[in-house]
Amino acid sequence: MRLHHIGMNVKSLVRSKEFYQSYFGFEEEMYFEWGSERILFVKKNDCRLELIEESGEDNGSKRTFLHIALAVIDLETEVGQLKEKGLVPVEGPVVLENGWKVVFYFGPDGEIVELVEG
Repeated sequence: MRLHHIGMNVKSLVRSKEFYQSYFGFEEEMYFEWGSERILFVKKNDCRLELIEESGEDNGSKRTFLHIALAVIDLETEVGQLKEKGLVPVEGPVVLENGWKVVFYFGPDGEIVELVEG
């Protein structure tokens, strides 16, 4: 068994798609509508995110996940590239007790995006 995707409710598919494409290199995989939801899958290598925009006044308020963690080969290089694009960490980089190097960013809807080396 392996992870297939991580799903999250977002306020704007357009804004979230641009964020994950611009900063992390995700590409659009597929889009469809399911009832009142507009769903967009974005993918980078084996990592897939399901972005869900639900119509209505409570759009995006039903988020239940805390963060996504993306594995990187060289954290220092990634942090530098993101900084050049205008994205600055909210915490880190730090080295955890297990030796992992991590850094945290906020996504467009307040989700936490963690980069992990190790």
